[in-house]
Amino acid sequence: MNMKIKTGLLAICCLLILFSGCEKTKKSDIDVKTLDKIQPPAKPPVLPKPSGGLALSIDSTAITADEIIEPIREPLAEAAKQTDYEQFRTKAKPMLINILLQKIGDIRLYAKAKDALPENIDQAIIDKIVEQEVQRFISQYGGDYATVEKMLKSMHTNWQDFYQQTRRGILIQSFVSEEVKVEKPVTHSELIEYYDKIKGEFYTKEAQIEFRLIDLEVNKFKDPNDPNADVNKKAMKLAMEISERIRKGEDFGELAKKYSNDHAAQNGGLWKPIRPGSLAAPYDVIEKTVVDMNSGDVAGPIAAENHIFIIRLENKQIQSCEPFEKVQAEVEGRLMFEKRKKLVDDMMSKIIAQVDLSYADDFIEYCMQKAYRELQGN
Repeated sequence: MNMKIKTGLLAICCLLILFSGCEKTKKSDIDVKTLDKIQPPAKPPVLPKPSGGLALSIDSTAITADEIIEPIREPLAEAAKQTDYEQFRTKAKPMLINILLQKIGDIRLYAKAKDALPENIDQAIIDKIVEQEVQRFISQYGGDYATVEKMLKSMHTNWQDFYQQTRRGILIQSFVSEEVKVEKPVTHSELIEYYDKIKGEFYTKEAQIEFRLIDLEVNKFKDPNDPNADVNKKAMKLAMEISERIRKGEDFGELAKKYSNDHAAQNGGLWKPIRPGSLAAPYDVIEKTVVDMNSGDVAGPIAAENHIFIIRLENKQIQSCEPFEKVQAEVEGRLMFEKRKKLVDDMMSKIIAQVDLSYADDFIEYCMQKAYRELQGN
């Protein structure tokens, strides 16, 4: 996880909504009918306490300087390198404002999510759902609480905050899943058009070849006791002997370990799959040779610029594209995802557009100064 849990959970939850929303019968994670029967909570929820220095209050929720700085500490550190404060300020201010807008948007969206809940909601029901989500998250780390706790600490958070943000995410997910609906079904022509747009990225398999190689470097056959010896003949003689041993059934990989001079010798001469056209001379001769070979075929000896190659083709894949009929359901899922993502983005844009930051100038200035001092090591 690259983003801080404290600021990134909204985006993760929205993505989960969008993926799960591809199912036409997807229900909200909170059963509203069940919640309707529950009595209201005895105590109001506890608001987060300000921490990390000067805080900005948004709808009774505190946003701290650290919350604004941490998600972009890395790019801020880059901006702080070899620049004076005014230069840093010019680069940092737009980034900090963007994070602040996202935080405010998150707070406002959470407020809408809470307002949309039934009046007689029981927090115990939500607590149970939160616990299930937290356990599912922990299970992704093999159920190892210590590992998860260490990860949370590295993100400057704790179990209490993690539970709180999971609760926020669930309520937001429930709200957004009800608000964001693609009413108009996609047409077949839309799917074809979208498939043509994305097939190169998602459904095209690049051509590649996988092979084993015995590479005899001619220069390694030089003998200081016999400087007049023809090293090309010596290398080719050994290559012919090796080829004959392979033809008689000896293991290519073992012979590569014993005789090959290239980087893959200890791996039995097995190269990682390569894309045709990616090998430079003299190894480009390998690509030209395997064009007419089938898997399992052996070719060589082949002389090329002070090298003698013996090649065994392991696998050859020509460029191909998955037909639309085979991936139609997935294409529809991707298209619905994009449509829902746009609706979520539009919703967030409308919320953020209503934010007036004129009262937050002092807070932004404080964040810039705090970040600059910390990143300059003062």
